[in-house]
Amino acid sequence: MSRPDNLSDNEKKALSEFKAALSDMLGDRLVAVRLFGSRARGDYDLSSDIDIAIIVRDLSTKLKHRILDLAADIEFLFIIPLSVVVFSENDFKDLKKRGRRIVLDIEAEGIAL
Repeated sequence: MSRPDNLSDNEKKALSEFKAALSDMLGDRLVAVRLFGSRARGDYDLSSDIDIAIIVRDLSTKLKHRILDLAADIEFLFIIPLSVVVFSENDFKDLKKRGRRIVLDIEAEGIAL
């Protein structure tokens, strides 16, 4: 996992555990987990959340809810502000082709976890 200098030790541990839990839950369906936004760019402040993009192969609504529940558990356990977006692999590719800003930002500034 890349460990940017703009995360506290607690935040790094939280993201490491989150990624491990996602890997356990999703196996080879997990395409990518990326830190993006102000924490990835380094222009964050004390009120900034931690933006995480998760890309999943064959994503169902039920699975998306399980991922978001896991994110909420990590937020509670580590007392950190996460902002998680979950994309199916196909939707991410489609949004990229259409030039959607969030996907372009994730591609440009995203740090693989």
